[in-house]
Amino acid sequence: MMPRAVPRGYENRRWEELPTIVAIVRTDTGIEGIGHTITLNHEFTRSLATMVGELGESLIGLDPRRTEQCLGKMLYPANWVGPGGMLNIAACAIDIAIWDIVGKDLGQPLWRLLGGATDRVRVYESGMLIGVDIDTIQRGAEAALKAGYRAMKMRPGPDRHGRAADAVARVRAVRDVIGYDVDLMYDVNQTWTPSRAIQVGRALEPFELFWIEDPTLMHDVVGQAAIARALDVPVCAGEYHYDMPPLLKLLEARAVDYLMVDMMRMGGITQFRKVAAMAEAFGVPVASHLIPEVFCHCIAAIPNGLIVEGMPWTQGLFCGLPDLVDGKLVLSERPGHGLELDPDAVRRLRVS
Repeated sequence: MMPRAVPRGYENRRWEELPTIVAIVRTDTGIEGIGHTITLNHEFTRSLATMVGELGESLIGLDPRRTEQCLGKMLYPANWVGPGGMLNIAACAIDIAIWDIVGKDLGQPLWRLLGGATDRVRVYESGMLIGVDIDTIQRGAEAALKAGYRAMKMRPGPDRHGRAADAVARVRAVRDVIGYDVDLMYDVNQTWTPSRAIQVGRALEPFELFWIEDPTLMHDVVGQAAIARALDVPVCAGEYHYDMPPLLKLLEARAVDYLMVDMMRMGGITQFRKVAAMAEAFGVPVASHLIPEVFCHCIAAIPNGLIVEGMPWTQGLFCGLPDLVDGKLVLSERPGHGLELDPDAVRRLRVS
């Protein structure tokens, strides 16, 4: 099934419809698990959906409680078209569904099954403060506050050659709206050189940013480590990387203060758990990237879970979403991830 979802609650923004592939995994005992994954490239939607289906067929007859065996069955024989890339993104949908099955089989919510560090986790708004127009981002900040968020992220867009004073003006404008009791992130999306990141980052230090995200090119670990050493503002990165070894390089180089993990690029929950433990060994907190309706369980489960990205691209497909209370997502006691497909959304958005 491939619904194309418009985020609930974001109708005032011109979000492009996002292709979402949903995997439904059924067991011979009658338990059904749901998982999903996304692609930002419409051109590859059918390819991703085909791969999800083919990977699912490879698991027929396996015990879903043996999560490592199931993931290995998907990833390792397919190394000819991997590692990483579409392979991991496709495997993620099935891996989520498998963990949903395990939780339902044991009668436990995922956040407890995966570790149970807490049943509520901080979340930040990630879609309303986009662009460079000050009036627009101030209105976005006001809307995020009204929605109940106590943390939010700015995305100024490509900013390779703009003046540092322009970045300062935008951040000051948001602080004028939200004050200093609300945390504020600044996402650079790899558009700065290390020297520019240090220059602008220092200019932004008085505004007490929660982090600067992806300040330079993802593969420039040396440059990012130099940025992290030079700034008092924490650096967050990691979302662009597939599998564990590149994230290990970031940690070893002390190139991140916070590690942002993309569950889809990891291949699902099974691999995320290993990355989180690896980051814990370095004393680094972990933040999530996308699909917050599932990722909230993972971040709440681990002792070094920091915060969840509240990007609602996929949540409009589901019923049973966690409640937002005082800037935190409150997780339920429903077994598995607790989500059910919204039949009205499926009926309206289904394309195959």
